[in-house]
Amino acid sequence: MKINQISFSGILAILAFSGCLFLSGCCQTGKKEACCASEAKNETCCASEVKKVWIDPATLHPFMEYDKTTPIIVDERITRRIAYLNDLMIVIVDITGGPQAEPDPFHAHPAEQVCYVADGEVIVTIGEKQQKLKAGDVFIVPGNVPHTVQLLTPTLRLVDTFNPIREDFLSK
Repeated sequence: MKINQISFSGILAILAFSGCLFLSGCCQTGKKEACCASEAKNETCCASEVKKVWIDPATLHPFMEYDKTTPIIVDERITRRIAYLNDLMIVIVDITGGPQAEPDPFHAHPAEQVCYVADGEVIVTIGEKQQKLKAGDVFIVPGNVPHTVQLLTPTLRLVDTFNPIREDFLSK
């Protein structure tokens, strides 16, 4: 069965209708005009005082080409390539050094995480639950829940999404 895909740029084009991109439920009231009434950037809008982001088509570059993006080197085994908006982050994580006899140390973070296994095989442990996953599989991690991975193949590529963004990733 073929699944239709919408590109990231297509989603941005839909969301950026009239030059205003709402990332935090700005117009929950359905009053888009009230949120877009001002042309000032990074103001608050609507009664909820939620931050809005203005997309300028002349300066927006909504694409991350893997082979043209400089990786962030986390350590000798792990690299990251990151793209993000105010409330959503995507991280392509490449891990080497497998197969591993033991999993990496557990970690937790406030952000919710959805992860797509793009390449390789891995044992994922989330809290007390454990599952072997392969390319094409997905796992989800609620905020503040300890989790870890154990590589079963020499390399692993994960595509992580986080909400809210992992600001700790931006400072490295």
